[in-house]
Amino acid sequence: MAASPATIMPSTPRVTVFVAASPAGVVAAGNDLVRFQADHGMDPEAAWPVHVALDEILSNIVRHGGSQGRDPLIEVSFVIDSADLEVTIVDDGPEFDPLNLPGPDLTSSIDERQPGGLGVHLVKRLMDRVEYARRGGRNHLVITYHVRPSNPPGLGRE
Repeated sequence: MAASPATIMPSTPRVTVFVAASPAGVVAAGNDLVRFQADHGMDPEAAWPVHVALDEILSNIVRHGGSQGRDPLIEVSFVIDSADLEVTIVDDGPEFDPLNLPGPDLTSSIDERQPGGLGVHLVKRLMDRVEYARRGGRNHLVITYHVRPSNPPGLGRE
């Protein structure tokens, strides 16, 4: 099944796209998010953390999800509700709950640190809510970001 570009209508509060589990699919999903934001009058600068989080999550799925001899697709849904932008990412890779990962070592020098976990840490810090569930043999990760004009760029939205 080949991924196809989504048609996004301005009156659509929810759009679901399917992208290949590949670097090109990661780019396509980012482009779909840009179109969705534009179609709903969102300031692209106000929701840049969502782009960062989406790229990190999809890149991890591509790197670690395993293809198991097939051409996997990742389902990505965008929903805007008031000022909340919610993105749901569904894949059929091996079960993996990123929220159960231990926090990264941020105190040791780069040379002494074990690789991994920093991207998940970043996603948790950037988003207002991150939820994971395994349903129907698929990973479901939901990230929510409250787009508000008073959100200054940067981390520390706790």
